[in-house]
Amino acid sequence: MEIVISIAAELAKCLVGQCLSHSFLYCNGIQNMKKKVKMLQAARDKVQNSVDAAIRSAEEIEIEVYKWLEKVDVTLEEAKEILEDEEKGNTRSSGGACLNLKQCHQQREKAKKIVQDIDDALKTGNFERVSHRPASHAIYVTFESRMSTVKGLMEALRDTNINNIGVWGMPGAGKTTIVTEVVWQAKEEKLFDEVAMAAVMQSPDLKRIQEEIADMLGLKFDVETVPVRAIRLRERLKRNKKVLVVLDDIWNKLDLEAIGIPCNGCKILLTSRDRDILSCEMNTQKNFELDVLSPDEAWSLFEKMAGDSLKDPNLRSIATQVAEVCACLPLAIVTVATALKNKSLFEWEDALQQLRRPSPLHLTGMQAALYSKIELSYKHLGSPVVKSFFLLCGQMSSAIFYEYLVRCCFGLCSFPGIRTLEEARNKVYTLVRSLKDSCLLLEDPRTSEYVRMHDLVRDVAILIAKDENMFSVRNDDPVKWPDEDALTMCSSISVRAEDIHELPDGLVCPKLKFLYVYGRDRDFKISETFFRGMRELKVLDLTKMRLLSLPSSINLLTNLQTLCLDQCVLKDIAVIGELKNLEILSLLSSKFTELPKEIGLLTRLRLLDLSDCTKLELIPPNVLSCLLQLEELYVCNSFTQWELEGVNNERASLAELKHLSLLTTLEVNILNANMLPKNLLFKKLKRYQIFIGDVWDQFGKSESSRALKLKLNSSFELERGVKMLLSGIEDLCLDELKGVKSIISELDSKGFQQLKHLHVQNNSEMKYIIHSKGLGIADVVFPVLEIFSLKNMINLEEICHGQIPLTSFRNLSIVKVEHCEKLKFIFSSSIAKGLSQLQTLEIRECSIIDAIVEKEEGRIEDRDMILFPQLRRLLLHCLPKLMSFSSTQNSDIIDAGEVIPENEQVVFPNLETLELSSIHSEEILLHNQHRATSSFKLTDPRFHNLCKLIVKGSGNLKYLLSSSTARFMVQLKYLYIEDCKVMEEVLLTEDLGEEEIIPKVLFPQLKDLFLKDLPILKRFCIGTNLRFPSLKDLWIEQCPKLESFIFKPVSSGMTLSKEIKEVNSEEIPQTAMQPLFNEEVAFPSLETMRILHLEKLKIIWHDQLAEDSFFKLRSLFVQFCENLVNIFESNMLTRFQSLERLYVEYCGSLQQVFELQRHNVRESHVLIAIPLKILILRRLPKMKQVWNKDPQGIFSFQNLQEISVWECESLQSLFPASVARFLMQLEDLRIEDCGVEEIVSREEIAKAAARFVFPKVTLLVLRKLPKLKWFCRGLHTSKWPLLKKLEVRACDQIEIFASKVLNFQEIVEQSQLETSIQQPLFLVEEGTLFPNLEVLTLSGDFLMKEIQRDQLLEESFYKLKVLNIAGYLAVSDWINFLKRLHSLEKLFVRRTSWEEIFPYEELFDQENNATILAQLQELELYELPTLTHLWKEDTQPSPILYNLENLIVSFCDKLKILVPSSISFQNLTNLEILKCHGLINLVTSSTAKSLVQLKKISVSECERITEVVVGEGGEASEVITFTQLIYLKLDSLPNLASFCSGSYSFNFPSLEEVIVRQCPEMKTFSYGALGTPKLKKVQATQEDEWHWKVDLNTTIRCLTQ
Repeated sequence: MEIVISIAAELAKCLVGQCLSHSFLYCNGIQNMKKKVKMLQAARDKVQNSVDAAIRSAEEIEIEVYKWLEKVDVTLEEAKEILEDEEKGNTRSSGGACLNLKQCHQQREKAKKIVQDIDDALKTGNFERVSHRPASHAIYVTFESRMSTVKGLMEALRDTNINNIGVWGMPGAGKTTIVTEVVWQAKEEKLFDEVAMAAVMQSPDLKRIQEEIADMLGLKFDVETVPVRAIRLRERLKRNKKVLVVLDDIWNKLDLEAIGIPCNGCKILLTSRDRDILSCEMNTQKNFELDVLSPDEAWSLFEKMAGDSLKDPNLRSIATQVAEVCACLPLAIVTVATALKNKSLFEWEDALQQLRRPSPLHLTGMQAALYSKIELSYKHLGSPVVKSFFLLCGQMSSAIFYEYLVRCCFGLCSFPGIRTLEEARNKVYTLVRSLKDSCLLLEDPRTSEYVRMHDLVRDVAILIAKDENMFSVRNDDPVKWPDEDALTMCSSISVRAEDIHELPDGLVCPKLKFLYVYGRDRDFKISETFFRGMRELKVLDLTKMRLLSLPSSINLLTNLQTLCLDQCVLKDIAVIGELKNLEILSLLSSKFTELPKEIGLLTRLRLLDLSDCTKLELIPPNVLSCLLQLEELYVCNSFTQWELEGVNNERASLAELKHLSLLTTLEVNILNANMLPKNLLFKKLKRYQIFIGDVWDQFGKSESSRALKLKLNSSFELERGVKMLLSGIEDLCLDELKGVKSIISELDSKGFQQLKHLHVQNNSEMKYIIHSKGLGIADVVFPVLEIFSLKNMINLEEICHGQIPLTSFRNLSIVKVEHCEKLKFIFSSSIAKGLSQLQTLEIRECSIIDAIVEKEEGRIEDRDMILFPQLRRLLLHCLPKLMSFSSTQNSDIIDAGEVIPENEQVVFPNLETLELSSIHSEEILLHNQHRATSSFKLTDPRFHNLCKLIVKGSGNLKYLLSSSTARFMVQLKYLYIEDCKVMEEVLLTEDLGEEEIIPKVLFPQLKDLFLKDLPILKRFCIGTNLRFPSLKDLWIEQCPKLESFIFKPVSSGMTLSKEIKEVNSEEIPQTAMQPLFNEEVAFPSLETMRILHLEKLKIIWHDQLAEDSFFKLRSLFVQFCENLVNIFESNMLTRFQSLERLYVEYCGSLQQVFELQRHNVRESHVLIAIPLKILILRRLPKMKQVWNKDPQGIFSFQNLQEISVWECESLQSLFPASVARFLMQLEDLRIEDCGVEEIVSREEIAKAAARFVFPKVTLLVLRKLPKLKWFCRGLHTSKWPLLKKLEVRACDQIEIFASKVLNFQEIVEQSQLETSIQQPLFLVEEGTLFPNLEVLTLSGDFLMKEIQRDQLLEESFYKLKVLNIAGYLAVSDWINFLKRLHSLEKLFVRRTSWEEIFPYEELFDQENNATILAQLQELELYELPTLTHLWKEDTQPSPILYNLENLIVSFCDKLKILVPSSISFQNLTNLEILKCHGLINLVTSSTAKSLVQLKKISVSECERITEVVVGEGGEASEVITFTQLIYLKLDSLPNLASFCSGSYSFNFPSLEEVIVRQCPEMKTFSYGALGTPKLKKVQATQEDEWHWKVDLNTTIRCLTQ
């Protein structure tokens, strides 16, 4: 028993000890896990906070972050379970019992694993970033238009002096996306400690805004009231020094203090649709406008958003139309493209229709999303005046003329209290500015005279206007007038439809005030009663119509204020004089010759616009002087034949303007200063464009409100009222001012204080523009001048002589100087320092200029002053003496050896375009390039922003740039080098020891590189592994010594710097044949490459190229490379997976385009489709094949759409059989002047017939192929189901069409015996050969044997509309061919040997088939030496020529009778006869009577013709009327006696132009009665003026005397 007890005690002791040991270990593990869990929870919270902030910033979370959070949550949950079990275990063991050993062990193992998982999670949870920008954002902000805004915003955020920044733009322009991107970049650059963002919206909820900001700052509110929250938020924002707060979508003034945002404690970024809200209400210091995308950017975004949908070629064309309707608005593009992604064609077409013609009752979700944003902006306008003005703008086109708005608003009485046009104009400009600030109108990028409305905004305006009873038809809408009920309520109608051809008889619109119809330059006849139902009409605009007259009912419009007949062709408009209440009359750009005198009855007229009425020859006298209320008169580029005062009184004179005392606006051209009347004073003129002289046509209209362009014979004309206009002038152009030697001091001693544009030309007396003599020390000259240009000032010595205040020229932005032979410099250094706004400087052809800036002697120069800090464009052309940008006064020593020197003052930090042509300085951009030792600067800020560099015609330049200068041209996009005769290298590689010579990425932004006419250029540069990452267009032309673009000499045991020296000194011989492009250069973005006139070039590509080089090449042009053997080898073809266009021309040694024999890639069995669409080959005399062998099983050329081959005399065949079989996309095939024997070649002639189908070919041209014998040697058939145009010329060895003599089965049988049997060019087994053929041209000695029995061919010509026949064709074949042409509309016959074109007996059988040639409209006969008649005189009347409209016959010497007297030409409009010496007359009197539609007769160089119309008896009582004849030409007819020798009466009611030249026997026109009511002129010689004496007969007699 004791033993048992002892054993039990020992066992218990062991168990307790073991239990205590396990419990100790377990407790330690639990404690460690608890610590790790706390660490992991803290890490998770940190990552989650970053994720939440990223989500609030509209960023996308990285997938690995989400996975990490999910894994951590699982780990924490497992740890939680163990801790809960441990807690329960402690409770159970509180009585002293040990834990279950097994359970203890299991829990310890679990805890151990969790701790390991936690350690792993902590290691992997240190994310550099948890999110990224959405893909659409990343795409969007890379666009150039957006990058510039982002760049400007980032600069403003970095600027410590700017605290309040604004971004404004129209709805959907992408403001939120832009500021989100800026926030992203600011975070990346760590510009701010914290960033918070909130959306404000139209009805701001301050509590919500506070919560959004606090949430991003990690601030929790424990109170609800807005003021207390504001205090907490303000304290939180002031805690950090650098905080950015973004407030998106502000509509009204927002009280930042009420929200809790300190105005001075943080940086604030705001977005709004309204510029005024930002600048005036929110006091932003700098604002950025966000416009719509450019068209290219818009399409790129659309493509990205639509995804793979656009890979379908059927969708792509409709997609481009859909993208256009989105009108470059980012929101519209993203919304529409995303909605249509992966949709079917019919859904795309339906969406396009909805977008083009939105229905207010059935807006789709896609449309509603767009339109609601714009409608909100409209509702926010507030004032009814502004709203109605916006709706009026919506009734117009997308480009709106400011002055048109003034005229409409004044006519509609839109502005109560407005009395004058000038007041109305001010109001319109104010309202336009308001709508611009609200982004409902946009600036026009081309001109300040127009404003634009975005297409989508206009759609919304039209929808809103419809509810306001304003009716509008847009360009692409069909014309559908409102119903009667709607018309009775209608207040405005605007019609721009493309299909409008007429107006309804009348519209009953009792409330109509505005009517606009765009006539699209068509003839309109308006019903006489049209205006009866619209008597309240105030504005009537009929634009671009052809109007013979205006309806009489227009005089019922007693309320009409504004009438616009712009861009019209007008005849009788005298009825306008009855509109007694008319105040505005615009005939802008209309065609009419005489202003009706009835215009003088419009005594209430305030505005008369005759601008650009180039046909206006007469303004009657005393019309203008009657318009006493006239405020504005526009006669610019219009009537110029002003009468001299007091002379003749046949036309208006400028003296009439003296009566117009209310005149405030005048635009007029005066050809001669002598037309100016005495004492003509323009006292009230506020706006004027007065051009005096005959030299101003090329300058066009000025955009300034006050402009004078003067060419005065002497200075005394200035005293006649013109000089008083100089004091307020804004735009002044001067030509030939005799007696004036200086502008300042002689024209305006006050210094032209308001002048913005000054141009002076062709003055031989002027020495100075400014002479300081007489000027006071403080007299600033040209203080607001922006544009200054000089041309042909041959005696000008200085622009400014003497000292003037430094603030003169302070606003000058553009300076242009051309052909000033005595000018040695442009600016003195003192003036140059003041040109802080100069952006463009152009100097051309000044033969003695040696510097641009001359440093004044004795002046202390400020070395810290940067000259021209805003200069963006510098052009220097043909300045043979130019040696430096600056030089010292009275010194021949040039300060620097470079035109663009390394000079601290000449930096050009903003220079974007530099163009140098015919500048012969040895050093232009390259500093000290010829020094023996190098001392290059590693930084060169002068060209940091240069985008475009053009160098032309330099005779001394060996190198363009040093590599140290080039490496800082990071913005260069366009590099153009031409005609530099001694240039050896573009970039000079510098000796920098073993340092990197040229950066691996060269010109990172360069898109276009052009090298032309560089006769000794050897290479672009020396280097290794160079990349041009952005280059899209590469053009190399006439660089005969260029062999390798980037040269890398290979030599052992030589340092790189020594190697460079030897290469530059040509010590290393180049033994190996160098390819143009090797592995040392990469063009990953290149799309277009042109290689021309590289005589030494033998190989284009090295067999090893940079990995991603040329993959995007789409177009390749190779021309005039005489030693080039091929274009592609088979191992290279796989690289060109984007190539769509290939042009190879004038390469004398080229043997094949695709060389496929070096590598056999059949083993891979992967057919590679080449994307080539267009293949053009020309003048390749040694090329035997395009493909040197059949690429079957290797490459497919199935995408080819167009193939043209010219002048390849060695070419034996065009296609290998495998290529021809798969040309399913081919549309256009042309082969001309080649040696081909067959078009398709087959390596093995199979017994079975080869079948070729060309399902999309519409054009086939075969010209000058004298060796052509087969389409394909051996048995074959072809199908051409869509062929519309076929031309076969000079292919004399082949029969063109299959005949019944040898049918298909016979050919099969014979071909089995003889594979080389002569076959027809086209052979079809069954079906119709050309079911859609419309145009056929056949020329040469072609064969169409027994075509009459071939039903197949008759069906092939069933749709033929145009036939050209030239060369030999048997008459029998011709007759039988004609019988099959039932749809022919045009027939051209040249160089045949027929005597008769239409043999009547053979052509018409007993049934007299009336359908033959019944549709013929045009007949042209040329050079038919044996032709005697079209058909014989004794034939019966035939329908052949009933529909003929155009008949031209030339070089038919034996033709005696044009047509028989039985022929009727009832539809003929044009008749031309040239060099038909057998004709004695043209038509008989009976045929002449049928010519009721004839508009033009031309008869020239017919030696025997005596009269045009020959009589048939009964002349005296007969009248022949040529109703429509307008033009009659009788030229070089030596025997012509008269138009008709009989006594017929002739009537020509429409005849306006008669030419009678070299008709010596013609003494009279005709002998009977003659009527020509419209004819007023006859021309006798080509250079002669027009003649007229009483009538046509009298004029003819006078001309021949």
